[in-house]
Amino acid sequence: MVHNARLLLNRQRHILILLVGVIFLLPFGRLSELPILILALGGAFKLVVTWSDIQQQSWFKPFSAVFFAYFLLAVISSFDSYWPDKSWLISLGSLRFYLAGIFVLYTADVKTMSKVMSLVTVIVVIWGLDACLQSLIGFNLLGQASYPGRLTGVFSDNVKLGPVLALLLPIVLIQLCGQKVHWRWLITALVIVVILLSGTRSAWLMMLFVLLVFWWHHVKGRRWLLLVKTGILVVMVAFTLWMSSQAFQQRIDRTLGLFQGDIEAIDYALADRLPIWKTALNMYQDHPINGVGARAFRVVYSEYAEAGDVWVAGEGSGLHAHHWVLEVLAETGTIGLLLMFGLMVIVITQVRNGFTQKHVWPYATALMAAMLPVVSLYSLFSSFWSICLWWLLIMLFLGLKHGVQNDQ
Repeated sequence: MVHNARLLLNRQRHILILLVGVIFLLPFGRLSELPILILALGGAFKLVVTWSDIQQQSWFKPFSAVFFAYFLLAVISSFDSYWPDKSWLISLGSLRFYLAGIFVLYTADVKTMSKVMSLVTVIVVIWGLDACLQSLIGFNLLGQASYPGRLTGVFSDNVKLGPVLALLLPIVLIQLCGQKVHWRWLITALVIVVILLSGTRSAWLMMLFVLLVFWWHHVKGRRWLLLVKTGILVVMVAFTLWMSSQAFQQRIDRTLGLFQGDIEAIDYALADRLPIWKTALNMYQDHPINGVGARAFRVVYSEYAEAGDVWVAGEGSGLHAHHWVLEVLAETGTIGLLLMFGLMVIVITQVRNGFTQKHVWPYATALMAAMLPVVSLYSLFSSFWSICLWWLLIMLFLGLKHGVQNDQ
């Protein structure tokens, strides 16, 4: 019996290392795929040896339905894709997320979930302090300089720091609930500062959404007082950064172009997104059923871009649609959009009754923030962003699993 207990403990420790490893390795290119692959191999093994037990689990059918909706929209777009090799690679490669999810959902316990939240919070704090050091002296603990005009921290020359911190902010906020007040405010202020300095405006919007949802669901007493305090903190931080950071000031000035009413000013404020969005709509109009193929956007961009397109003139092509709805429409068509909405309905149905639970709220809120209609970020089918979103989704279903068990 003692031997079995040790085996269970070691298994939970290994799952913890792999789950946290996915987040820890995000700044280091494809290395974050390694823990996903190990989890997927474990999931394939579990499906073979414990199939009869797995299919009876309460989470199995909804999680499988969510995955196969995603899998199907990618597969259907691959048959006549403009970049078939890439589209089929995206489709078949997504199986790793399903298998990894099977392994985690079948084996991880609630204590492991809590430890994941604790360690992810530690990672966020370290990344935040590292980024602040980079902002002050020009390079971080790894000797990396920031991307010009942006604060990138441990992500070096990739401007991913802000969006990743905004995604992980709900976990940090829940984890800080049990800490002393001064630590809660200090760490929250640290994350806010770094997200603002990252210069990614979509990350700013995600952060504000997360803070508002947290205030709405988790602040019991003195709600309005806390809202005022948080608002003052954000304003003070933003004003300080405005006075001390030229890069931050430039991002604000550029954003204000949205309110000028002139189409060129709006396009400038949106970082030349309008031509990309127009091209995405052109692709959809020509391929309304199943799109041009998952990740084939860049290959066919010049064919559908209008004359004088800034991206064709500069880089030869737009890499992706910079909006998840337009990306789904352009690359997977109407079928893809319907499957995506079906996927969302399944997730919402599962989350609806347990949204405010400690191990559900952070991941559900992060996913909602990533899918906000005003957010313009990475491709849903890119390795980096799909890892982030599927990690959150797996953790969400794990939280739902343990929430149901606790209710029973």
